[in-house]
Amino acid sequence: MQVSDKNHYVPKLLLRPWLIEQDGQKNLYGYWWDTKTQKLACKKKGLDAFCFQLDLLSLHAHKLGRDALERVFFGEIDRKGAEARDLLVENGPTKLSAERRGDFARLLLSLDVRRPVNVKRVRMEGREYFAEGLNTDPQILAAMAKLYIHETPSDYTENVLGASLEDRALVKIQRLVDNPKVGSVLINAHWDLKKLGPSDGSFVLADRPLIRINGYDSPGATWVLPLTTKVAFFAVNHPTNLANLRSVPAHRFANETNKASAYRKSGLYSAPTKTTRNGWVNTCAKTPDALSELGR
Repeated sequence: MQVSDKNHYVPKLLLRPWLIEQDGQKNLYGYWWDTKTQKLACKKKGLDAFCFQLDLLSLHAHKLGRDALERVFFGEIDRKGAEARDLLVENGPTKLSAERRGDFARLLLSLDVRRPVNVKRVRMEGREYFAEGLNTDPQILAAMAKLYIHETPSDYTENVLGASLEDRALVKIQRLVDNPKVGSVLINAHWDLKKLGPSDGSFVLADRPLIRINGYDSPGATWVLPLTTKVAFFAVNHPTNLANLRSVPAHRFANETNKASAYRKSGLYSAPTKTTRNGWVNTCAKTPDALSELGR
């Protein structure tokens, strides 16, 4: 079995609508603020060249392969999420079955969970948690003392038994995606789409694509995710906020969504149009830490 060490934290299904075909090739236009030249720079490459980190989700060992989390767990989320996304764009949220609604909600929750900063935190803090549990367990300490084992239980577990505490922590990331408390609120929120007309501009996509405002259970909770250059998904908890967002003119919704994307310490993906040449992109990009350089 071929194991992939290139783990994508933004799934290709979300990036694909921003591909631009030119001279027989399809490329993404990735924009970031170049601090050396003090200009907005653009990287033009294929889909596979963006939003990944080597071994981001790789395990030390697993019966299904070191890439089991990326290939099996998140692979299923992305496959079912893509199908739900396509139905959502074509027919709107009211036509989604309960199962498809759940599939799309899992995709949304997975976007924050697999961000590199969050995966790193799970690895480090999770391992420390399990190590502390072993190292302070009186029964384990007593048993090791009887056997004249002087290593700490956590070191013995990893060095002698060959079990990875980091792996044990990392596989728990699945529970963060399938958190019933958060998922049920999102699934039962008010969902809708904002579609742009020919003169309303276009949506950009960030490498931190999901925009979240307020806590998941707050009346003011808002979720926004651009799905194509002309369609964005949004979900809110309160019906008043649903009415408010529906009443926002499409061009204004696009502008505010794009600004939010640019401010989220992200790279931007867009067609090489006036959207990415507008002044707000440079303004947002110049903000300290507003845009990070993409993998180059």
